[in-house]
Amino acid sequence: MLILDAALRFSAITLLCLTGVLALRDARRLLQARLAAALCLVLSAMLVNTMMPSMYGQFPREVAYLFWFLHIPNLVMLWLFGLSLYQDDFRLGRLHWGVLAATYIALMSTQVSLQLDWNPGRYLGYAANRIIAFGALAHLLWTAISGFSDDLVERRRRTRLWFTLGVAVTALLVITGETAKFILYPLTDDPAWMSTLRVVTIWPMIMFGSLWFLRINPEDFKFETVTPAQPVAPAIDPKDSASHARLISAMEDGAFLQQGLTIASLARKIEVPEHQLRAIINQGLGYRNFASFLNHYRLGYAKTVLEDPERARLPVLTIAMDAGYNSLAPFNRAFKASEGVTPSEYRARVLGARMSDPEKS
Repeated sequence: MLILDAALRFSAITLLCLTGVLALRDARRLLQARLAAALCLVLSAMLVNTMMPSMYGQFPREVAYLFWFLHIPNLVMLWLFGLSLYQDDFRLGRLHWGVLAATYIALMSTQVSLQLDWNPGRYLGYAANRIIAFGALAHLLWTAISGFSDDLVERRRRTRLWFTLGVAVTALLVITGETAKFILYPLTDDPAWMSTLRVVTIWPMIMFGSLWFLRINPEDFKFETVTPAQPVAPAIDPKDSASHARLISAMEDGAFLQQGLTIASLARKIEVPEHQLRAIINQGLGYRNFASFLNHYRLGYAKTVLEDPERARLPVLTIAMDAGYNSLAPFNRAFKASEGVTPSEYRARVLGARMSDPEKS
């Protein structure tokens, strides 16, 4: 048992450290890479922190505390990394930092309660941590599933369900085992079999993740320089020109104004296979998801209405609904992301400029 545990655990830590270092070396300008490196760090700390007592007890107390502190946000970092992969406009915001802080507060309170021998506080802190963990996993799974049909990047779309499901199942098994142990044996170290079972459960996903991200360039064995791939400008395949023309014609005729329009319904409308339409919008027009493609047309329509003095009294909600949005909130978010101001501010700025300079009217 000890040999199996050590073999899997230290090989997993090595793979995680290598992946994290390479992510920072080769792609640190990307938020996804920085989050991947942070995830590798906290998962490595978790594997160290959950060693059998016979191994973990060899560390000085200060080092053991450091690993314990670093391992706390492992599931939150997994959540953030997953979101960064599947959301094109993902940015770390107050909510994400708040969840990270709540995770630390929950487990720190558990540790303090343990030192004070106050069991209610220990159970409350642990329960709060489990709720955060389950919530983060559920949200990641929901994000992957809900964005599946909207995703136009075929490689990412193929990984959405099975990768996220694999991560969720692995994490769920670990969380369930840890929770059961905490309830049944709250004041004891993990038994040896549980420590090994944890690393056996996690190891396949770590190995898969390393194989997914790590690459070897054949040119390196010949000491040849790899020429960086030049970005390929979106271009319509000549075989898709007729389908592309039907798409543009339908959008210019106002197909985007339909609320709840999906890529499947649009494909049926213009009589183009859905997979072909996805390729046209992604590879031909350069959009990574269907929502951004729709927003291009919907926001253009909304700006035209907002700039019209004759419709200056038309409520913004009405404009949003007429443009194809189901509610005001997503319209406001999309508009502000595009223009840097809310629709109301945009209207006031444009109409105000026209009032001060009638020649622009």
